[in-house]
Parts: sequence; structure tokens; C-alpha cells
Amino acid sequence: MGQKEYLQDRREYSLVPATQRNFNYFSYASDDGTTYNIRSAVEWAANAATGLSARTNGAPRYIKSSQQSPRMFIYRDPTTFRTISGPVGTTTAYAAAALGDTVAVFVPGLAAAVNYELVKKVPENVPTTIVGRQDPDHA
Repeated sequence: MGQKEYLQDRREYSLVPATQRNFNYFSYASDDGTTYNIRSAVEWAANAATGLSARTNGAPRYIKSSQQSPRMFIYRDPTTFRTISGPVGTTTAYAAAALGDTVAVFVPGLAAAVNYELVKKVPENVPTTIVGRQDPDHA
């Protein structure tokens, strides 16, 4: 029992490659017509139903906050009830999707892709300005 066996055992366990999400910036068209660059998983953006396309050079970065959030899709695996979610790049893609639509997702540890169903469409949330009452001056 030497180092050779230890390395042999170690190689045996390291045969499975680590699956990790890769991120990039993609073009996001806000409901008000402004184009932003939004950060998303590359695997999510590869799905045509999300409406995400290559980033727009010079466009500002979309920063999610408690007052501002992008429109999103939430998909769920009907067997395990695991969910995935991500931004939707265009209003056209958002309107075209229907609850129950499916997307194939590669799950770490499984050989085949798993079908997830669209269970919720989350609309865009943008900050608004509320104008107070404008009472006339009584002179």
C-alpha cells in the first residue's frame, strides 16, 4: 500500500469532470425599450425560448435590486420538483411562452437531459416615480 495505489484510487475518483455553470453577458430589452447587458448562465441563454442574444457593446449593465428585476421564467422538473430560472431577453419571447412549455436541462450526474416545465412567468419590475398631490396655491 504505497503512493502508487493512492494515486490509482485518486485517479479513479477524478474521472468524472466537474460540472460548473459558465456565465456571460447577454442583450436584454427592457419593457420601456432600453437595451441592457444582463448576466446569465450560458446554458440558460442557449435555449431559444429565453430570447437572450449576444451582448450589445456600449449598453449599460442591468443591475438587479429590490426595486428593479428582469422578467423571468421559472421551470420545474415534475418528478423531483427542482426548479431553474433565468431572465427573458425580449418581450416577444415572454409573450410567446405558455405555461407547460418544456425545456431540456442537463443535470449533473445524469446521462440524459431532464425535461423541465414552465410553471411561472415573472414580469419585469421597474421603479416608478410617484407624484404627490398638486394642490393649487391659495393666495
